[in-house]
Amino acid sequence: MRRLPSPDSSGVSHGHLGNRVLLVDDDRFARKLISGYLLPAGYVVETAEDGLDAIGKLRAGLPDLIICDLNMPRMDGFEFLDIVRKRFPHIPVIVISGFDADELPVGVANDAYCAKNALLAEQLLKTIPELTRNPPLRTAPPPVDDKPVQVRWDGSGRYIIGCRDCLREFSAPRVFQMRPDETWTTCVHCGKLVHFLVAEDLEGT
Repeated sequence: MRRLPSPDSSGVSHGHLGNRVLLVDDDRFARKLISGYLLPAGYVVETAEDGLDAIGKLRAGLPDLIICDLNMPRMDGFEFLDIVRKRFPHIPVIVISGFDADELPVGVANDAYCAKNALLAEQLLKTIPELTRNPPLRTAPPPVDDKPVQVRWDGSGRYIIGCRDCLREFSAPRVFQMRPDETWTTCVHCGKLVHFLVAEDLEGT
């Protein structure tokens, strides 16, 4: 039996330089199996075990294409792909799942679908080149907004802060100062360092 290439400690499987693929699946065996299909075809594959892990990988660099499962812990494919469509609409997405094509839930932000069955390798190797050669015509991502996030109170003395990476909100009872005029905290969901602004009227509340 042929030994499949496996990701290194950073989650990257090394192949020839070519199209960069982010593979998101909570099943470790599935990640190894699919990477084993793609590496010999010349793709560079980076893997993530769920949506939150994938958001961290996107910070390091954007892929040319995303392959994503739907049912995952912490952040499932539905939420993650909705974030991708809002933040990086130009990146084509292939959903992989055990659903039949006609059973795929409405509202999934994907450009193609490949069923997890015996034909998965054949489907992916056919679909990926089609999408990378003819990507969907969607607006490129807006410039990065480095302005601090405006916060609000939750009524119990905590800040409610929206993270621009995972698009989730979280409360922050404790903050630390990097400079006297800036307030920062870490998103409890995805680990993003968030710069936020407390309005004067909130400070006096």
